[in-house]
Amino acid sequence: MESCNWILKHVSILLVFFLSFSTSATPPSSLFDFVITNTTTLHRNFTAVSDFRMINRRILKDCSASSPFLKINITSSNSKLSDEEFVTVTVTGVSKPSSADWVAMISPSSSNVETCILNEFYYLQTGDTAKLPLLCHYPVKAQYMKSDPDYLSCKKKECKKYQNGKCTATTCSGSIKFHVINIRSDIEFVFFSGGFLKPCIVGRSTPVGFANPKKPLYGHLSSTDSTGTSMRLTWVSGDKEPQQVQYGGGKTVTSAITTFSQDDMCSSALPSPAKDFGWHDPGYIHSALMTGLKPSSTFSYRYGSDSVGWSEQIQFSTPPAGGSNELKFIAFGDMGKTPLDASEEHYIQPGALSVIKAIASDVNSNNVNSVFHIGDISYATGFLAEWDFFLNLISPVASRLSYMTAIGNHERDYVDSGSVYSTPDSGGECGVPYETYFPMPTAAKDKPWYSIEQGSVHFTVISTEHDWSEILSSMNG
Repeated sequence: MESCNWILKHVSILLVFFLSFSTSATPPSSLFDFVITNTTTLHRNFTAVSDFRMINRRILKDCSASSPFLKINITSSNSKLSDEEFVTVTVTGVSKPSSADWVAMISPSSSNVETCILNEFYYLQTGDTAKLPLLCHYPVKAQYMKSDPDYLSCKKKECKKYQNGKCTATTCSGSIKFHVINIRSDIEFVFFSGGFLKPCIVGRSTPVGFANPKKPLYGHLSSTDSTGTSMRLTWVSGDKEPQQVQYGGGKTVTSAITTFSQDDMCSSALPSPAKDFGWHDPGYIHSALMTGLKPSSTFSYRYGSDSVGWSEQIQFSTPPAGGSNELKFIAFGDMGKTPLDASEEHYIQPGALSVIKAIASDVNSNNVNSVFHIGDISYATGFLAEWDFFLNLISPVASRLSYMTAIGNHERDYVDSGSVYSTPDSGGECGVPYETYFPMPTAAKDKPWYSIEQGSVHFTVISTEHDWSEILSSMNG
């Protein structure tokens, strides 16, 4: 669902009877404020087809000889990456700085960033139909070196070669920051010249891994029924062994575990991004049901295990039971995600930060009981690492109250996949990552509709991406 497209066929529907909305208080100053203030113009048009989204359609050359002294250093808080941090990538030994120089964050580091000439037709689903050889693996994100204001002017100059006491070879350097979260696989930073249109590999960093790739992360809650007495917690980990949720002053429940693979992704005669160059291993998705709760009450929990670590202690609230007097909820769709650095990604929704910031303010003020995110959740659309970034973005909200969802065209639709519309909008995901990350109280897999009551409101959530004709015929028959 593009932000400017309100055609009914591309939405999921939330039907609400007798509703009461909460209002958003003015949020405190934060990193979100800085990002929103300084990057709105930059990100405004990135939901359309951009040069970066086409990077896997470009001819790649080897330009390492152009900067023989080049080095790429990664400055982190530790030798291994933490679960979330800003790392500084410093490129030294650049012979001739250019506004077209950029750095890509690649994961895993073993990914092929060379040219895949024989796979040209695989990549048409990015929207670029030019007849060009291809980059084999899509960057998680990328950033131009000119983000460092001293880079192009070569203020950080260094002599690399002397002859007869005189400097005969000088180079320049620059530093940029990347917001990195724990996506379990190691990361490499690759320096390119030539911009996104004519990328040329100049050098690569040493791969760096995460301190705990099995760490339990990105916990988010959902309601399972109308009683307000049970809540499902879902989280991601690199660990395939069962973990636990400890909650309610001594209760413990063990997780069920699932995952998905490239074989679960949809494809066609033209392999999809999810099936091919956008794939990233999702790790293991854990889910556990907390029961014996009281509606409209506050509890705390933590999740994980002694072997791989625990989350922090998190306080959460249950929604009011169906039939009670009052409910304060927030409903919206089409949020997606926005990077917290100056990076470019294949699909950026610039409003995501202000939305989650406003909701978090209401949560912190105890001014909302539940959230309904209706359709077009992460906009990963086949670039699977972006689900992790989305889950990290919503954690301040979704870890503390019921975060209910509905499927949209950018989660479900794909050619010959059973979706009502034969568009490649999901990038080959076909609803699999969405249903794995967000288990709702639905009847079965790929039947993402349900109803639930909270307070005085009855919610009916349906999907317009699925064919209802057989269901309607049986009802009318």
